[in-house]
Amino acid sequence: MGMIDGKELDAVDASDVRPRVVVKVTDAARRERALKERPGERRAGEREDDIGRELVDAVAVLGDVIAEYQRRVAGEAYLEPMVGRDEQERLGRGRRARFDGYAAITVRDEASAAELAKELDARDDVETAYVEGGPTPPPVNAGDDPRSGNQGYLDAAPDGIDARWAWGATDGTGIGFVDLEQGWTLSHEDLAAAGITIISGVSQAYHGHGTAVLGEVVAVDNTKGGVGIAPAASARVVSQFRTSTTYSTAAAIISAADAMSPGDVLLLEAQTTAAGSSTSYLPVEVEQAVFDAIRDAVDAGIVVVEAAGNGGNDLDDWTDASGRHLLKVGDADYRDSGAIMVGAGSSAAPHSRLSFSNHGSRIDCYAWGQNIDTTGGSGNGTTDYTSGFGGTSGASPIVTGAAVLLQSWRKARKGHPFDPATVRSWLTSSLNTPSANPATDRIGVMPDLRAIFDRIEKNERFRIDRRYLLWVYILFGIVNDAPGVIWVPGKGPVPVDPDWRSQSLRGRRELVAAIAKEARAFDGRLTPKQLDRIGEEVFTRFGR
Repeated sequence: MGMIDGKELDAVDASDVRPRVVVKVTDAARRERALKERPGERRAGEREDDIGRELVDAVAVLGDVIAEYQRRVAGEAYLEPMVGRDEQERLGRGRRARFDGYAAITVRDEASAAELAKELDARDDVETAYVEGGPTPPPVNAGDDPRSGNQGYLDAAPDGIDARWAWGATDGTGIGFVDLEQGWTLSHEDLAAAGITIISGVSQAYHGHGTAVLGEVVAVDNTKGGVGIAPAASARVVSQFRTSTTYSTAAAIISAADAMSPGDVLLLEAQTTAAGSSTSYLPVEVEQAVFDAIRDAVDAGIVVVEAAGNGGNDLDDWTDASGRHLLKVGDADYRDSGAIMVGAGSSAAPHSRLSFSNHGSRIDCYAWGQNIDTTGGSGNGTTDYTSGFGGTSGASPIVTGAAVLLQSWRKARKGHPFDPATVRSWLTSSLNTPSANPATDRIGVMPDLRAIFDRIEKNERFRIDRRYLLWVYILFGIVNDAPGVIWVPGKGPVPVDPDWRSQSLRGRRELVAAIAKEARAFDGRLTPKQLDRIGEEVFTRFGR
């Protein structure tokens, strides 16, 4: 359980929330069902083999199965799409075709859910089935704005992310920010003027927590309280409580993503537990439907920041029910949702990993996980503040604020924000502040906005013609089996072994041929000064 100001959070009464089994049906089963429903039938202009390409939704496949289950166990089991029908009608199908294979089954109690999940997971027509994580505590542990001086996470590196310096160039204007969790006090005196609205769901639990998170990112620059990292961002919220008695992180992510624009930033202030596992609080993406929902949002151009969770787990060691290391980078079973995952470090530099923070190769960034001064806290008053907010739940809004400022700055300068992969690349770059002992902390780096902005501007000052960059790919042995070179300051190009080659272009023969052809046109035309600039450009781009 998390802490604020040294006090343990009260657990939410989840007795009214019915457990759900999330099921993903195989495409083959959905196609087979489509053939059974339309044997030999063809619509106007439809070829015979087109019928076999159709896929019905998971509800159609599982209808008979659940009806038989109800008869056999004499128990209630309510079958519905992963995204509820009401929400489907309100939002439209949009990008959610990938969720047609999912269904959610509400049952009477946890024991029934566990039994049904096990039974369904053993079926050949089911890809996965598991008990959906229910309400858990959010991941919390332990100028003219009068509290701004207490916000050390705004200060220059290595203490903070240097947001105060970044405000000279940007304040979050033009970028949307959405906080996903369980409740907020949107009428708080330091948030009300931000005009924060709720996309969907019910503001039901942990109101002080949600208020604290919002304060870190978008507290209004006024004469009260503190100031957010990106106070001019357009902020909204979405709740995991879809109604007062239904709870779904995946559905909340889907709803939020449908309301957001490319370049916006979605913060997942949540953690979960894995059914049947003794492992405590984990990142929410360990649930398959949540992973797919995150991937869907990232594919749509939305930057997703995800709290790593407060279980104190080595995520490299964690395995799912099938024994897979889904969160161990480099493992055969590793999968990347595209989210920026955030751990928690101490507030004092050098920043050490805090004991409760999950850690491992999957963690991208860290920030302060203690002593955070912000709005809210343990209550839901409109004038409440705390100087003891923390956990991965306190760290994640700091990284989120850095992402919003980076996107706002980029959009103001170039007319469009970065894509999610580029934001992640900059925030995880070695330019940023390492933890006290990276080898054992394993929580990534803390963003340093001044270093990031300066490097981007430097790249642009030394930007070389695209054709010269292609020439460099050949020169540096990136796309050729022949020996290449590396750039050594003061020495220039130094030969290296052919094995020193980027793996990113392996197998792209057509691209390699085109690069080589264009590069030959510039061979021998570069001056020493141009070559020096090329060397610096390559190491700026590929050496970070």
